[in-house]
Amino acid sequence: MEICPKEKCTACYACVNACPFHCITMQEDEIGVLYPQVDEEQCKHCNVCLKTCPNHNEFKFNLPLKCYAAWIGDNNKRSICASGGIGTTMSEFAVKGRQGVVFGSCYDKNFTPVIACTERLEELERFKGSRYVQSVVGIGTLAEVKCYLNSGRFVLYVGTPCQIAGLKTYLHHDYDNLVTVDLICHGVSPVRYFKEEVEEILRQKRLGKLSDVRFRGNDRNNFCLTFWTDKSSRVYRCTAYSQYYFSGFLKGITLRENCYTCDYARPERISDITIGDFIGLGKDEPFEDNPYNVSVVLPNTEKGLAFYKEVQQAIPYLHTVDRRYEEALKYGPSLRKPFPRHVLQKPFVAYCKEMGYVKAIRKVLWKDVLKNRASYLPKLLFVRIPRKLKKVVLGK
Repeated sequence: MEICPKEKCTACYACVNACPFHCITMQEDEIGVLYPQVDEEQCKHCNVCLKTCPNHNEFKFNLPLKCYAAWIGDNNKRSICASGGIGTTMSEFAVKGRQGVVFGSCYDKNFTPVIACTERLEELERFKGSRYVQSVVGIGTLAEVKCYLNSGRFVLYVGTPCQIAGLKTYLHHDYDNLVTVDLICHGVSPVRYFKEEVEEILRQKRLGKLSDVRFRGNDRNNFCLTFWTDKSSRVYRCTAYSQYYFSGFLKGITLRENCYTCDYARPERISDITIGDFIGLGKDEPFEDNPYNVSVVLPNTEKGLAFYKEVQQAIPYLHTVDRRYEEALKYGPSLRKPFPRHVLQKPFVAYCKEMGYVKAIRKVLWKDVLKNRASYLPKLLFVRIPRKLKKVVLGK
């Protein structure tokens, strides 16, 4: 039984969560990409899965009511956030100001990115930062959201646009006590690729147990894959295009098939609020503050706008500046259209079937990675030159 065309499936888990007979599971295909599998013997052909699948539903998309450049002034809170720290700020307000529950992406104990929930401020640290890999929604997660909503609790749900779509079709109707936040999405790579890359690096570097894996941050590790044994002990660091997994993701080589024809990468948005990097901020129109790692915040519904205004009023260190949406659209490609398929994507898939992810990504990217690493060599050597010698070289 085909729930939707394979090339359109987003692995949103809506069908898995909706099936009343629990006969749908997510299984990896031959290259490690998750797709729903129906147990034909248990299936009663009730078609709930078909009715719940976002690919068989129409959605109301909205142009943003406002466009903001936003960031938090608390550098400690923002240090490991991807950009302006807006997701963290809204989550803190949802828990403290609304006595609510937050659903978002974090790692489980095995470093699998999953959609999980918390109602405790101290646990929000786990949800900070970008994970450039698909987060697994899992079985029972959407039912948990519905249970909180039906009990009257406020819920903030943060995810990719396709995950928001899956939540909406599962719930069937909107809730006043639900605010959805979608992340401006470049596309997602399968969990298996990420897990195998981490295992390969641990093996090569002979590293022990990790406490965190990061891709972004408001520090010197932005756009670097870094491994940590605790908050202060970084044991591995590699810049984005010098690292096989990170480079494959950014170039559009390792994305899910549906990402190349994504229905949600468009100026009109599916959620109450859209957040992401404000790419190109200040290039065409003056911006008085530092534009580095500032978030774009797009309230798309009246409910979303009202919620963000509540957050503004409650958080004194939250800075919000009005901007034109055209500015965000001009330099933010994922707000306009899906990320293009890289010329190496199809060879990568073929190699992946033959030799697995680790060897396949290295086979298609080794020249690019080697070239990028070589470009950093002069800078690295210069950093290690004694200060007195630097003055001679620079003529100072």
